[in-house]
Amino acid sequence: MKKKNLMIAIFMLAITLLFLLSPVIKAQQLEETQQTQWSRSTWLYLPAVEGNNSGTVINTTVTLSYPGTGQVIVQSNGQVQSSTLYSMEMAYMVAMLYAGLNYNNYNLKVFINVSGSISGPSGSFGVMLATYGLATGLNTSILHTYAITGAVSPSGLSGPIGGLSEKCSAASSNNLTLAFPVGNLANSGVSNCKKFLPVPGIIYASNEIYKTSQYDININVSKDAEFELAMKNASNQFINQTNKILNEVNSNMPILNNQTLLILNVQQIINYTKTNINLAKETINKDPYASASYAFTAYYYALTANYTIWLYELSLNKSSYLSTFVNNVTQNIINEANNLESKLINYSNLNTLYSQELMATAFSRIADTIYSAQYTQSISSSISNSSLLTIAQNIAYSQARLESALSWAEAAVLSNRTPPFISQGLILSTASAASTYTTTAVNYANSLIDYYISQYTSIGDIADAQILSAMKNDLNYLLSNANSLLSKSYYTAAIGVYEDALQNSLSIIFIITGTNYPFVTSQYATELQSEFNLISSELASRGLQSSIDNSYMNYAKQIINSEPASALSIMETAVVDSIIWYLGELSFNNANSVNYVTIYSSNNAIDYGMYIIYLAVGIALGALIAMSYVSKTYKKLYS
Repeated sequence: MKKKNLMIAIFMLAITLLFLLSPVIKAQQLEETQQTQWSRSTWLYLPAVEGNNSGTVINTTVTLSYPGTGQVIVQSNGQVQSSTLYSMEMAYMVAMLYAGLNYNNYNLKVFINVSGSISGPSGSFGVMLATYGLATGLNTSILHTYAITGAVSPSGLSGPIGGLSEKCSAASSNNLTLAFPVGNLANSGVSNCKKFLPVPGIIYASNEIYKTSQYDININVSKDAEFELAMKNASNQFINQTNKILNEVNSNMPILNNQTLLILNVQQIINYTKTNINLAKETINKDPYASASYAFTAYYYALTANYTIWLYELSLNKSSYLSTFVNNVTQNIINEANNLESKLINYSNLNTLYSQELMATAFSRIADTIYSAQYTQSISSSISNSSLLTIAQNIAYSQARLESALSWAEAAVLSNRTPPFISQGLILSTASAASTYTTTAVNYANSLIDYYISQYTSIGDIADAQILSAMKNDLNYLLSNANSLLSKSYYTAAIGVYEDALQNSLSIIFIITGTNYPFVTSQYATELQSEFNLISSELASRGLQSSIDNSYMNYAKQIINSEPASALSIMETAVVDSIIWYLGELSFNNANSVNYVTIYSSNNAIDYGMYIIYLAVGIALGALIAMSYVSKTYKKLYS
């Protein structure tokens, strides 16, 4: 009898466990159902300029699907040129990262319903916006009332495009609102638009077109005392070096003799140098990074003035000797940069976010040194008096950039005690993510260079075509160098070189125009600040916060009125630097694992909320039945 009662108790416990686990099993089945395979599509109008210089709007279908491998397919009834293909790949990556999803888990297909050859990046911002809508579950039917044009940048900006007048006419004739880059406001073609919306980037476009809620995010990151100290040291070093060079410049000025134009240029450079020295001294205690930036700029200007005088003195001899001198100087700089890179690799195994970012920046500065020096070598074969200043600027920039790398390396070592501490797994993930993102950006930039080269060549401008070709070669060098470092497991160094390749790609992809109009500058600056705040908040929510990129943003705000183009460039650099670490985190933790469950739902799906209630009731009821029966059985067995 006792044995029979014990068996009944065990049976009842088994039934209870099945009852308790049933909601969990069904919830897992539901999640698996929603995670299997799905596809969502939308369409939009992309304005274009046809071969007869008339405007048209092209119906374009965008399809996002899961699961995938990050593949982007661009098709049409004609031929799609590389400049369009790579811009669409960039558009896909930008859309997915702002949606907080790992783009390696999805696929995108774009069908452009047009015959003939398609070239240029101006359709990429529209495709980016459509992809973002599909990825986040927004109502993409609103896109049907717009014609959207703009060249997407790696940070999410809408870059200036051509043919605005024709595109305005096409949009107006189809009763569509033309959304175009805010940088094109300076173009007179906007007068042909009946309805238009100037757009700086993804955040503004989402608010205005999708009517998403605006947000106000303020990130307050505490300053790193070691970083601040390193920047003060760097500022003082650059100020002292600059003063020594200025004394040399003043003593050598008589060499220019009667060269009025060169004298005026050098004198202006000296004035810029003094202005930046004063700014460096004024800000050294309240904003050490800004102070170091002003001091670096002063040092660069002083070097430029000095090299200009040297080059002019050498030009009085044979021009071939001048070219040899330039190549020798730049090669020495390249050799020093390579030696420094080899030394710093031994210190790159650091374990805090601050130290990793700072050391990566040091490697980035080294890579930029080599990039600039190699570019100078490629254009030094034909030097005239009119180009002496340009050559001097390039040499000065390379030398100053190399010396700044030491400051960043020093700061990295000092900051290796400042949390947050990060794993080597995250560093590897970030390096791999940087590889994929930067490769797309470089391919995008190279395709645009090829496009511009063909334009220059067609009108006989061989000199500019050659300069662009040199830029392409140097970009490919940076990418190749970064890939080599990654293959050798030098992850920090690889991140830095990828960042530099990405930053140099930006100057080709996003050509800053219209900054003489304050409205254009302020719109882009506001957009970049919004993008930075959003990405920074995502990083901060994961415990990955630092003040380095925030320092870039603050410095850019200080110079935006005097140097608007440079300020916007620095701000975009800060955004893409943050994006690199965000992409690394998304990849490392596969952060999209829950996003698509909440966005996409099956027709037969049962509300998760009901499962939670069901589970809670099941636990309570099951536990009560089990405890009651086991208690009674225990009493019968052992009383």
